[in-house]
Amino acid sequence: MFSTDHDARQMAEGFRRNCYHLPPVEAPFYFRNGGKAAMIRLLHAAPHTDNLDVYVNGISVFQNISYTDLSSYVRFPAGRIQIDVFQRGRAHGPLLSVQYHLIHGGYCTVAVTGTAAKLIPVGMYDRPAADPESRSIRFVHLSPDSPALDFAVQNGPVLFTGVPFQTVTRYIQVRSQKIDMEVKAAGSTAVLLKVPKITLHAGESTTLYGLGFVNGSPSLTIKAAPFPAKAPPS
Repeated sequence: MFSTDHDARQMAEGFRRNCYHLPPVEAPFYFRNGGKAAMIRLLHAAPHTDNLDVYVNGISVFQNISYTDLSSYVRFPAGRIQIDVFQRGRAHGPLLSVQYHLIHGGYCTVAVTGTAAKLIPVGMYDRPAADPESRSIRFVHLSPDSPALDFAVQNGPVLFTGVPFQTVTRYIQVRSQKIDMEVKAAGSTAVLLKVPKITLHAGESTTLYGLGFVNGSPSLTIKAAPFPAKAPPS
């Protein structure tokens, strides 16, 4: 777990940099209680790490999350929260503890990456496409042993350049409904991974999570997650 306030402050600051406030006019699932809550979900992105149980403010919220699993959103009161991550079935000795501040009406994803020896949280806000006809994507580098990465259209332009580990890019708009992508080491022509036929729907923004290892198993892969995702009933 984090052993110093400095580590926690660094991660919290990274979360704030990657967050986007979603006012009522932009958020398709804004809360009927006047926006006094937020939505949070968890991505297990730490290879060779046991299944995880996650507590938020001392409440068991996500149970038995396995590697590459992305949970559904869970409604939680906005404001300061503490997230404690435990090995499955253990409610003491957290592997990771971190505090964040949830914005009213925000949809937040917290990815747990790194390795079993050192888990690292990467927080971000999810937001919809700019309008019902547009499509947007972003890239999140969660591969612990990868260098900075370029994310490019196959035989086309580089969309995200030199993305370091733990970094969440900004969303960019794209026109294509399906797109073939490839991942390269930053500045290199050598392709580390080809990602064919990513489907992008109008009105959705899609986050592309880079998971796994460049050298070793499980190997580098891309997990695509569109937003909006279905919100639970009020």
